[in-house]
Formats: sequence, structure tokens, C-alpha cells
Amino acid sequence: MISPTMFLICAIAACLGTIYALRGGWTSPLKTTIIGLDPQGLGISALAVILAVVFFGPVFGLSIILVVVIHEFGHVAAFRVAGHHDASFRLVPLLGGYAISNRPVDTQEESVFITLMGPAICLAPMLLAFALAQISLTTFPAAYYPLVTFASISGALNFFNLLPIWPLDGGKLTASITSVFHDRAPFYIFATTSALIGLVAVLSQSFFLVFLVIMTVQHLMQTGGSDGRAPYRRMSKKRALICLGAWLFTAAALFMGGIGTILRFIS
Repeated sequence: MISPTMFLICAIAACLGTIYALRGGWTSPLKTTIIGLDPQGLGISALAVILAVVFFGPVFGLSIILVVVIHEFGHVAAFRVAGHHDASFRLVPLLGGYAISNRPVDTQEESVFITLMGPAICLAPMLLAFALAQISLTTFPAAYYPLVTFASISGALNFFNLLPIWPLDGGKLTASITSVFHDRAPFYIFATTSALIGLVAVLSQSFFLVFLVIMTVQHLMQTGGSDGRAPYRRMSKKRALICLGAWLFTAAALFMGGIGTILRFIS
């Protein structure tokens, strides 16, 4: 069993590693986009915060908003690292958020990097929150629940986001990475996941899951499962394997962090 102090050291190391990996993406030459939040979307973003607190309660609701902000800023920072200094994001009430840039990506590797960094940037804050929660048990017990709630939500939401479902980040990674090995691979994967999610949606009577199935089926009909961002050059199979490994490692780590919330959701 790792000690709380060693856990904290590892978490801080993860934070420093994240800062280094996204060097050049934390700020922007455009003075109004320091954190990446689109000024035009501040009103909608404020509404998103209010609704989250009303529907989920202060701790759970604010934790969700904070996780979404960190996630979307991960996309924005990755955009900036790739030279997209106009990148920004907006929060969408009760649905999450989205990051945008006016310039299309140049390479397939760039697309994977930008897509994966949304969930991946949440790994370090998740570990840090878990580490601080352990320490707070003896120093400041009142902080334990908010810290664990934030960490668990960070793991659960971002793990779900990495599942091979369109239009989630996992769906975009599926289209970009698996097409390198076989042109029809994304189609087969999306068709299979759509059938499984459709079954779960019927059994659970979940409108949200039905919405995801509709989005995935629409994507299949329009693009056949591809990412639809050709004609950038396809990356090599070696690089695709590296990207696949990074995707699976990130998903596994987030699953371990959010397993408590995930089990409560499906039980």
C-alpha cells in the first residue's frame, strides 16, 4: 500500500509532466483567451454552472463543471501546441462542452494529440485530488468528500468519453487510429458499439444513450465511420500503435480512478 506522502509526490510529478507535455499551450498570444474560454460563451457557461448546481447539488455539480473545464482546456492547450492560437471552448448546459479552432488540423497525429489531451489532462488533477483526500483525513476531514467526488467524477466522465462511440473523443480516436490498419475498421467498431448501446438504451430507457446511438448511426451513414477530416496524410502503423497504446493507457488509468462512480452509475 503506497503511503499518502509517496502518493502525493507521484501526483505532483504527474502534474509537472502534464505541464511539460503541454508547454506552449498554457497561454495564448491572444490576450482574451488565456484559459481558453470563449468570451462570447460566458453567459451560456454561467447558465451551465447554475444548472449543474441545481440538478446535481453544489459539490457534485461544481465538480462536473470543473472536470469539463479542465477537459476542454486540454483540447485548447493541445490546439495551441499545434499552432492553433485561436482555439477556445464553450460550456454547454447539462451536456458538457466543446473546443473549436478556425483552422483545420494538418496531420492525423495532430488530430489524435488534440483529441486525446482532453481526457489525458485530467489524469494529473485526478491523482492530485485523491492524494490530497488521503492527507485531508487527518488534517482537514471536511475536504475529503469534495476532493474524492471531484477525482471520481474526473475518472468516470473522461473514461466514458474515451469509449469508441461517436461523437465522443473515443469515437474520434477510433476513426483516426483504427483506419490506419483497415479502412473499414471504424465502421465495424461503430456498428458494433451502436448495437450494444442501443440494447442498453432500450433496457435502461435512457434518452441520452438513444441520442448517442442516433449520432453514431448518422455518422456511419454520412462518412462510413471515417473521421471525415481527410485529405491530411495518414500516419504510419507504428505511430498508430503508439497512439493506440496512449489511448488505452489513459482509459485504463481513468477507469481505475472513476470505478466507484462508474459502478454506482451502472448498478
